[in-house]
Parts: sequence; structure tokens; C-alpha cells
Amino acid sequence: MILIWLKLIFAILIIWPRGYVLVYVIDRSKSFSFGFKCFAGWLFGLAAFTLDLFAVNVNFGVKFAPWLFIALALGQIIGLQFVIFLFERKILLPDFKKFPPFFKKQWLDFSGWPKGQKLAWAGLVLFLTFKILMSVWQAANIPTYDFDGWNNWNLRAKVIFEEKTIPLDKTSPFYLGGGLKSYPLNDGLFKVWLAYAAGRFDDSFVNQASVFYYLLLLLIFYFSLPKRLNRLWRLLALYALSSLPFLYFHSQAPYADLLFSAFLFLAVGCIFHFLDGRGNSFFYISGIALAFAVWTKNEGLAVVFPVLAVETLIFLLLKWRNVFNLFIYWFFAVLTALPWVSFKIMNKIDILSGDSSSFNFVFNQAYLGEMFSSVFLRSHFNLLWLLVFFIIIFQLRLIKKDKALGYLALNLALFFGLYNGIILFTDKAYDTTALARVNMQLAPLGVLFLTFFFERFFGKMKLK
Repeated sequence: MILIWLKLIFAILIIWPRGYVLVYVIDRSKSFSFGFKCFAGWLFGLAAFTLDLFAVNVNFGVKFAPWLFIALALGQIIGLQFVIFLFERKILLPDFKKFPPFFKKQWLDFSGWPKGQKLAWAGLVLFLTFKILMSVWQAANIPTYDFDGWNNWNLRAKVIFEEKTIPLDKTSPFYLGGGLKSYPLNDGLFKVWLAYAAGRFDDSFVNQASVFYYLLLLLIFYFSLPKRLNRLWRLLALYALSSLPFLYFHSQAPYADLLFSAFLFLAVGCIFHFLDGRGNSFFYISGIALAFAVWTKNEGLAVVFPVLAVETLIFLLLKWRNVFNLFIYWFFAVLTALPWVSFKIMNKIDILSGDSSSFNFVFNQAYLGEMFSSVFLRSHFNLLWLLVFFIIIFQLRLIKKDKALGYLALNLALFFGLYNGIILFTDKAYDTTALARVNMQLAPLGVLFLTFFFERFFGKMKLK
């Protein structure tokens, strides 16, 4: 059993280097902290790895095997290293001699913190460690029991694992693994890799993917915050995000919403950081995050893509970006998403969930009370959405004075309206089970908005 857990850790670790190198290549303005590069890179490494698996299997018929996983996990590093060499005339290699001085510096820095900040940091680390261990235990001991989680997520991974390929027979109920065929395969193929590492498909092991998504989301959120924010302020923001009950619940559920939420956070949040003056790299990484969001859930293509397409066009009209900037942004975003999107188009796979590309406008009056209760009154999100929209409505004049914060507030309102509007005013909502999940996808952006609103309008909190 211990050996299996060690193999799972190895499977998660091996996808990191290619992602780190990818983010390093994107960071031409040297805007990213090491922590942000590390954990955003891990997320990108995961998605790039599964997208390569999909492309190689579907286009060339190469069956899944351990050698293929290892080759794809490490292979792209060579090409990215060549790009780094073109820009910087060096090869990015780990310098192990730098590790001892690095950790010594971190320790000395920590030793200089005020006592209150040390206690807050230690308390938060213990709190998060406990939560993560509980999620690991929960995922390891409770199998997937709900129909949606099994039929549309874990079943697909299990079929692909057993077949050693992605089934492409359109007459089969297990086409693309079964379930709703319009769903992207990012989550499913990562679970296939975990199953190969474990030696069998077992919910106890493959469902640890959700714990990993939760941890990555928290770390990306924390390290995306600029150091100009007071350390306690950053820790408080991290605590607020980690404590959202429904977000934490999904660290134990076999869905892809946490994974999608991380990409959505990067796609929108990094444009916020760019507008906040933190460098061009934040703008360009947003495009790659958007592409991986398309590869993760249908909302990426049906909702996030059109919104960001219109917004980046507005950036051009306002002269916030020029034609070359937008070309680079969209060229690499489209290139990254192309394997999955072109496959959907060529095989006439529907764009929307429920294996459909059409919808009718209706008024689901019966859902109105449930929506309000689920989002604002129950404990799913604590007071998050009440605070966010109270501030947007009553402090709009202040928010409009800040370009970056105004952009973030506008996106929260737009996505919140689109997500809940689809449920209330179209026939795509078969029931209300997706209500809390779609609003959870926006939760990290909501916490980001509150963090910067309070920081800007209730005192600039800077490190001394």
C-alpha cells in the first residue's frame, strides 16, 4: 500500500518540470514569483500532459502504456529548453547548490517576522494540513456514489484505462469513454495516469486527483498575490478561500470543477494583475489558461472564451493593448486548444453540456428561490457572494476609479449573470444540481476581488 502511494506521488511530481519550464518561457517580463511559477507550472504541466496524451492517441493510435506517459511527461521539456536558449542563451537546469542558501534565506526571513505573523502562519499551515489529510482520507475511503460523478467523470477514465485507448467507435455507448461525449477529457486522462501509477483503477487512488486540484488552487491563489500586500492580509485571503465549505467539499468529489476553477482564476485573474501594472507576462499566461479551461469543461468554450474574446477586443479599442499583443495572446491560446476543439468540430460533437448545441429560452421560475438560497443564504459560500455584490452595488463609484478592480468586478457580474442566467432562462438546466458548482467556479475570483477592494479602500497595507 505504501508503495502505491509513493507511485502516486511520483506520478504527480513527474508532470511538474514541463509545466514549470512552460511558465518560465511565458514569463518574458520576469513578473512571476518563484512560487507562482512553481504551482501555475504544475497546473499547466498537468493539462499539457493530458492534452498530449489525447493528441497522440487520437491522431496516431498509440495505445497508452507506461513508456508513453513518461515520454510525454518529459519530452516537451526539450523543445521549451530550445526556446529558452533562443531568448537567454542558456539551458534551464536545476542548480542543487542553490537549494541550501535558498532555504536558509527563507528561514532567516521567517525568523524576522513579528510573533503574531508567525503564529498566524503556523496556525494556517496546521489548519490546511489537517483539511488536506481529511480530504485524502475521505477520498480514499468513500467510493464514487453519485450518478453524475461516476457516469461523466470516473467511468470515462476507467473505460479508457481498461481499453488502453480512447474509444472512437461512435456507435458504442462508451464512445470517448462513455457518459456525455461533449465533456473534455483533461480530468479523465489525468485519472487514467494515476490509475496506471497505482497499477489498477481504484477510486481510493484516482479520486486523490480532487485533493491535488484543491491544493494547487490554494497555492496558485496565494502566490499570485503581490508581496506589496501585508503578509497577514495574504494569509487571511488564503484562509477565506480555503474555508469556503462547498469549495472544500469538492476536494473529495470526483468532479472537474475545482480544476476548471483554477484555470478560470488564472485566465481572468491574471488579466487583473496585468491591468494592475504587474507586467505583460500576466496578460499572456491568461491566454494559455483560457485554452486549458476549454480543455477542462464545456464552460470554457461556451462561456469564458466569448467573454474574453470581446474583452480583449475592447482592450484594443481602448489602446490598452495593440494588435501584436492580441495576436500573440490568441495565437498561442488557439494553438493550445486546437487538438480538442478541432476534434469536436470534425466529429460534430456538441458544444454545450447535455450533448447539445442548441437551447430555448424559458423562465424556470421554480428555480428562482433555490438559486437565491443556494448562493446567498446557505453555508455553501459563507458570506462571500453577499459581500461581493453588496460592495459592487454600493461602492461602484469607488470601484470604477480603479481600472483593474473595475475589470474584476465587471467579470464577476458578467460570469455570475451568464452562469445563473443559463439555469434560470434556458432549457439547459434539467435540475438545480449544477447551481452551486458553477458559482463555486467563480469563488476564487470573488475572494480576489474582496482582498484587493479592502486593501485599496481600507488602507494600503505594505510590508516594511
